Amino acid sequence: MRKTVRARWWPALAGTAALGLAVGSGPVAAAGSGQAWGSQGAAAELPGAQLELERAARSPGELAGLLRELPKGGDLHHHLGGAVRPESLLTYAARDRKCVDTTTYVVSPRPCASGQRPAQDAVRPGPFHDEVVRAWSMLGFVLPPDGDPQPGHDHFFATFGKFAEAETGHDADMLAEVARDAARERTAYVETLVTVAAEPLRRLVDRLHPADPGPSGLAEFHHTLTRDRRFQRIVREAAAAYDESFTRYRTLLGCGRVPAPAACSVVIRFDYQVGRAQPARHVFAQQILGFELARRRLGHVVGVNMVQPEDAPIALRDYTRHMRMIGFLKSRSPTVHVSLHAGELVEGLNGVTGRDLTFHIAQAVDLAGAERVGHGVDLVHERDHRALAARMRRRHVLVEAPLISHAQILRVTGERHPLHTYLDAGVPLALATDDPGVSHSTLTDVYRLGVTDQGLGIEDLRTSARASLDHAFVEGANLWREQDRYDTFAAPCRADVPAPDRAPGAGCRAFLAASPKAALQWRLEADWRAFERRCARR
Repeated sequence: MRKTVRARWWPALAGTAALGLAVGSGPVAAAGSGQAWGSQGAAAELPGAQLELERAARSPGELAGLLRELPKGGDLHHHLGGAVRPESLLTYAARDRKCVDTTTYVVSPRPCASGQRPAQDAVRPGPFHDEVVRAWSMLGFVLPPDGDPQPGHDHFFATFGKFAEAETGHDADMLAEVARDAARERTAYVETLVTVAAEPLRRLVDRLHPADPGPSGLAEFHHTLTRDRRFQRIVREAAAAYDESFTRYRTLLGCGRVPAPAACSVVIRFDYQVGRAQPARHVFAQQILGFELARRRLGHVVGVNMVQPEDAPIALRDYTRHMRMIGFLKSRSPTVHVSLHAGELVEGLNGVTGRDLTFHIAQAVDLAGAERVGHGVDLVHERDHRALAARMRRRHVLVEAPLISHAQILRVTGERHPLHTYLDAGVPLALATDDPGVSHSTLTDVYRLGVTDQGLGIEDLRTSARASLDHAFVEGANLWREQDRYDTFAAPCRADVPAPDRAPGAGCRAFLAASPKAALQWRLEADWRAFERRCARR
């Protein structure tokens, strides 16, 4: 029987210490979540790691250390714009000689006006530094005791507008920091969300299509936009912008050196992020741009997603319309990968009603054809949620689960979280960060919350890591013969054993060389084997 475990030590997580969201103080059990998820007999395969997890769970520091060492595969739900710590953003703003408002903490270009101070003033330790960091992140934020999620939600989303100017021109710096952080905590792959070329695209669309397209006008809108030479120039410029950031971050890391830094082994790919809180013509145009980039494999773009608060008035009003737009584009380009934020809602948040909770995940899966769903917190409120979960299992639709942002933004933890409802239904799930800079947390912290708040055991953690690469949009064939079943490799590697001290056969080596995805998966299996050996020796 599954043990639902309440968090004993979770409030000590970085960035969440004062959230007031501790959900109990019972002892932590490292028991797994049941037999419905992951490979059969996984606990028997990992006896040393399971025992280490159970032992470490008695101490917050030891648990954090063990989980930092644990191989995590990939982070599939990751926004570059919210990934970097506010302390780093302050160094960017200071380097660019920008200003920070002393009341709103919004960054702006120089010269500094009345009520502003140079960003350099906030780099130095002191009250101003602390005020800015708190305004730009969830560090030290205290939720009221009445259970209302609105204050946490509003503080979280307000941070982006405050530090946006500090990020301008620093995508490569941010990618380099993301890669370093990933390498430190044994994350091999990051699929990060980035928007480029939004402003020139907006201007073009307002000239070509001053009105929003209706349901019958999608094909005409798509034809007019994609055949326009100016749009094709925007596609090329967007691809070049992604490529430049990608090349520059690797240069900043020193990836041309021998030996290269560990961060250079972290594989990064982009999903084009579409803003959903804007007029429908601009939403559709961004979707089209993202599909063009991913379809033609330009700029390391591997998929398309939609962002901004799902509870924003336009996002709520046009949700079904947006899903139909994505579905139309998927019908034209079925090979383009799509992940969608869906079900990041609780009743009473802004204008969210009970009705809004009944269809968002289903429409992402059924209308838009999403291969992954981000958040999916309102699952049990969906119409016939058991049938929906069964469809997700059959179609191999993965849930991206950033547990810390669910606690901070939606106040959903413990038994209120649908994590085990998904797992018991056989729906694949991968733990993720979301906006680690704003959350002031790491993927290790998310794994720790999975153990302390959701009772995940070692088999569950390994399956999350495996699922993250199994469902990653990174190019190449899958190492596993069957998706979501981790017992047999694809034919070229079936007779080989991943291990740090053992090379695969010639056929498997050729297969791995041709597939970045399979190579990442092979490395994960070898890393887990080494992790188990280290745990068994302790």
